[in-house]
Amino acid sequence: MSENFSDLEAASWWTRGKAAIVDFLILIAVFLVPGVLIITSAIVAYDDFWGEYDYSSGTIFLLVIGIILGLGALVWAGWFFGYCQGRSGTTPGKRIQGICLVDAESGKTPGGARGVGRWLVPGLVGGITGIGNIIELIDYLWPIWDPKKQRLIDKVFKTRVVLGSPVQAENSVAEPQNPIS
Repeated sequence: MSENFSDLEAASWWTRGKAAIVDFLILIAVFLVPGVLIITSAIVAYDDFWGEYDYSSGTIFLLVIGIILGLGALVWAGWFFGYCQGRSGTTPGKRIQGICLVDAESGKTPGGARGVGRWLVPGLVGGITGIGNIIELIDYLWPIWDPKKQRLIDKVFKTRVVLGSPVQAENSVAEPQNPIS
């Protein structure tokens, strides 16, 4: 373990929660347009007299555009909150709170693949009605009583959320410098 990394303090549950709220608000804003299009197409297509849906070409168009934008928003969310968080260690909420995601052993950013896994697995597990929801709730509450303040998903992917920024490896092999800067 890096000497600098051992000095990093784990982020509290409240700090992580505030960062998650900021990130959730961004996610809501992104999914708002596709959601409005899908709901609008359903409202316009509903026939009160017959009590059923009658989709015309206009409502089908709204529905298809809403679904395509929704899928695009889902891919964007995986890239932004998964891959980019794994590469940089932060999300907008984490940056505002002054915390970051790091590898539990080295203190460096965990990488894009682990970031995507850390974002995707809780969503898939939480999608299982009943036991999945209970597991997801326990995962979110786990840092309250964990001595390292890690979620279960942090333990699985060997990550930590700490105050500050990822450790810069000064003694490791240097990456090629940008010739422009």
